[in-house]
Amino acid sequence: MVTDNEDLLIEILLWLPAKSLIRFKLVSKKWFNLISSHHFSEQHTLQQRHRRRHSKLRPSLLLHLAEASSYLYLHSSPNGENLVPYAFSSALASPTIRSFSNGLFLLQCRNVESPFEVCRVYNPATKQSKKILLNVDRMYRSVLGLNLVFDPLKSPHYKIVCIKSTPRRSFSLCRSWWRRCQIEVYESETSTWKVCGEPFLAPRELLFDHGIEWKDCIHWCGVFFDLQECNIGQHPEIVVPGDAETGGFLQKYVESNGFLHNVAHFPTKKSVMVFELQRDYSEWSLKYHINLGGALAPLSVLSYIRGDSEKEEDSKLVLHEPGKIKFYALQENCVKGLVDFEGKEFYKEGQAQSTVNRSFQVIETLASV
Repeated sequence: MVTDNEDLLIEILLWLPAKSLIRFKLVSKKWFNLISSHHFSEQHTLQQRHRRRHSKLRPSLLLHLAEASSYLYLHSSPNGENLVPYAFSSALASPTIRSFSNGLFLLQCRNVESPFEVCRVYNPATKQSKKILLNVDRMYRSVLGLNLVFDPLKSPHYKIVCIKSTPRRSFSLCRSWWRRCQIEVYESETSTWKVCGEPFLAPRELLFDHGIEWKDCIHWCGVFFDLQECNIGQHPEIVVPGDAETGGFLQKYVESNGFLHNVAHFPTKKSVMVFELQRDYSEWSLKYHINLGGALAPLSVLSYIRGDSEKEEDSKLVLHEPGKIKFYALQENCVKGLVDFEGKEFYKEGQAQSTVNRSFQVIETLASV
């Protein structure tokens, strides 16, 4: 029998999704111990990460409702999409997602006594969480951003990048434009924080939440932090084609299929440009210029999905308009309906249900926190 051959059993179980394995723990004590083992968890996480690189399934998304503190789970499967309310572990009170990385979430719970001194790393598949205390620094007291870094292909351990600044004390015009910042990094392998790099000045409009991890760096709009060298660098500016009438635009960084993209949305012109950062950081190359002029309702760009190297033309934009989430298929040059919110209790005509930086990709993993 297969169950008597442990090596064969492990080989079969490694192909199953994390939520199925969690249910299979109830089969027997042997299966419980096997699936719960740290070694099996690492093996499964690695194999699933490899499989996702070649998967044709649409990603599942967690959407934060614009006018509520709740989330919706957009689950994709071969049979289609399903939109359901999402519930965190009952042990967490009013959690807010600050960052996500390869199946793990970084949360802050609002009703604790000191909300910006505590965060939690959370696995939505296993419902496990770990409370992590932030460093208390008398000089750098304001937390500007928390970013989670987890890549099971490189390490079973994760890191948290915390950006802090000094309190605003000067009302001079020059100093009000800048913040003095310091970066601290938490390493789960040692459960310790360490100061990384020298203090630096950052413009006040620069947002340090929702950073994107790519090539051992955390990337925000215009700047990046090198986790190996512990220093701050700047991205090149995007160059909009001279013949394009654009107006003001919104930028969103997206990592997909091993590449970093800058998705520039021009709302007044109803167009989107997708740029790809060269691996030597020399320039942003324009990949696509999409005209959405046929759209009647206001659109926002939730995400970008790059096709693999062999079928890059399969790339898609994930768009949101009041009441709907859609795919824009770049190869076919057309918009396809994905989910309709109309009729849901949270639906309000003419209002967006989710905001640009409040959509998160959900990946099932057995990774420990």
